[in-house]
Amino acid sequence: MVTPALIIFGVPGNLAVGTDITHIAGKSVIATIRHRQLGNVDFRLGLIMVVSTMLGVELGVQLINHYKEKGLVDVVVLTASLIILLGIGIYTHVETKKSKKILDQMKKEKKKLPREIMVSSFAKRVQKLNIPPMIYLKTSRLRISFWVVFFVGFMTGALAGFFGVGGGFIRVPALIYLVGTPTLIAVGTDLFEIIISAGYGSLRHGMSGNVDIILALTMLLGATLGAQIGAIATSYVRGPSVRFVLSWSVFLALIGSALNLAYVLTDRSIVYLGLASKGVILAQMFILVGMIIGLFIVANLARKGYRVPEFLESMIVK
Repeated sequence: MVTPALIIFGVPGNLAVGTDITHIAGKSVIATIRHRQLGNVDFRLGLIMVVSTMLGVELGVQLINHYKEKGLVDVVVLTASLIILLGIGIYTHVETKKSKKILDQMKKEKKKLPREIMVSSFAKRVQKLNIPPMIYLKTSRLRISFWVVFFVGFMTGALAGFFGVGGGFIRVPALIYLVGTPTLIAVGTDLFEIIISAGYGSLRHGMSGNVDIILALTMLLGATLGAQIGAIATSYVRGPSVRFVLSWSVFLALIGSALNLAYVLTDRSIVYLGLASKGVILAQMFILVGMIIGLFIVANLARKGYRVPEFLESMIVK
């Protein structure tokens, strides 16, 4: 959300990318510490991904600099965002709805609800790929080919360098649906890996003059508190809840990016498009934070014995 938001509010595309990835590097340190306390970080998986992610980040930075020289960075970043966000949003939302349906049925049958459940079997097929060397990830409780992890790291690193994000909007779904990592561990491991990849990305963008350090530090101040709240909230919900919020964050970002792309393509001549894109970006942030805090409050009420909405009971941990 942040890169399109910065572009919408007048920050040049290259500075939006570099500044966002710089603030994310600092925020991830804080969030990772909290997730480690909650047992949500697979350090071995994160460290294995680091090298390939670095290679991917370098590719992303080079692409950004290439399009900056051609004066096309805003259009290219926003267009690519639309394509990727649409695919991820649809797949994650459909899968999450199916997973919730299973949880609802288990609750109806008075069965014990697991913290994690997925209907997608693609990760299991990927895990069967016997391409040496094979590695065992104790925290994630899975065995998989080293090259699958390497590929995921490279592709998400390239996206991190190109879009100026930690790669989370693609890495978390990739870890879940390709590698088979449990959702909460995917979130924590992604943040740990981001410390290194985003740190490298911010260094490279800084060398290329793509970072507004004052803006990045200002954003980091607010992110320090937000990262703590978000990490703590994961201990109150089940895996599908996290994926549900992720899918809606993608859809809302998609709308904002589409409006902003239309604004840019019309040479910023249609004022209402610019105003609408700003409104959507601000609204989506409030909506998503509201969803997270709402789930946190509902879970707390349920733990204290209060009655909560039935459709949310299978999504929270009492």
